Amino acid sequence: MPAFRYVPILRWKEGEKNGIRAVAAADRVDVMPIFVLESDQFKGSKATKKKVAVSSADHFVAQVGTVWGTAPFYLDASGVPAPAGTTHPIVAIAAAARTQGLHLIPATPLGAPAAYAAAVSAIAQQDARGVALRIDLQEFTSAASWAAAWPHALGDTDLVADFGDDIGSVTKLGNIVHTVFQQLHAGNQWRSVTIAGTSMPANFAGIKQGLYTINMETLDLWRKLHPIVPYRLDYGDYTTPPLGVIPPGIVWGYPINARYTVDGQYLICKGVKTTGAGAVDAGVQLTGHAKAIQGYAQRNRLAGCWADDEIDAIAGGAAPQGLLHWVKIGVNRHLTLLRRSIP
Repeated sequence: MPAFRYVPILRWKEGEKNGIRAVAAADRVDVMPIFVLESDQFKGSKATKKKVAVSSADHFVAQVGTVWGTAPFYLDASGVPAPAGTTHPIVAIAAAARTQGLHLIPATPLGAPAAYAAAVSAIAQQDARGVALRIDLQEFTSAASWAAAWPHALGDTDLVADFGDDIGSVTKLGNIVHTVFQQLHAGNQWRSVTIAGTSMPANFAGIKQGLYTINMETLDLWRKLHPIVPYRLDYGDYTTPPLGVIPPGIVWGYPINARYTVDGQYLICKGVKTTGAGAVDAGVQLTGHAKAIQGYAQRNRLAGCWADDEIDAIAGGAAPQGLLHWVKIGVNRHLTLLRRSIP
């Protein structure tokens, strides 16, 4: 068994869902994903002449069962609104998960809306599986001031220091961050502690066509921290940029870019536009990206990784399909490589 858990954070969108679904069973050991559910992805289906209506909660839980099976997972549904005076939808999700035999553990940010906090407490009390708490750097450093008021036992709480795409600002603090993690309030009393974040860029506006590498700053920081803290520090990161809005510079005919994870780095394939001067067809560019990845000296092809088989197939002439398929490739490769990289 691995010494550390891997806690990837995935938005509940098609590319992420398909990417984790394709992860081999052997690469799921001690992987504990946080699924982040927003209102746009929480929808059921109406009744038709051939099908009965399916509630949003039942539909979501059925999808999780298909994608992840009955292995434990965290769910942060704090982004799904609850009308005033109503029970938060995560209660219905948890009920559906019990019915379908899924192992759901609710996750929440500190200071979540009252309806969501109450729902998380109700689920934790009924299921007795604890909770996950996602906090930022300021909350991490000030844990001594709020931990006593936290409504769950620390021994039932998985603490996730989730720095999102602000990890660069965190790493610039240097040894101060080391001290902060070493002196975490009640460090050994939390059920688990995880550091998470990403330096994966959301957009590449202003960058010229070609191959680029970007260091995985969260992984670098974790490798420095876990040997020096007085508790086990698990590793987490994002499989896609953690942004809820379309970044600037995305317009029709946008450049065809691809992301691929290599040892300790993100490999960025920057394309060109598909319309206007110098345009190149999207399929041609994606095939070129597959060939560039296949020929990259530090690629480290992984046996048994669906994404790497797909890259080689596309490089060899298979249809490159669309960008959504390439999100699946990037997510699957990232998850597989990280699980094999973390001891």
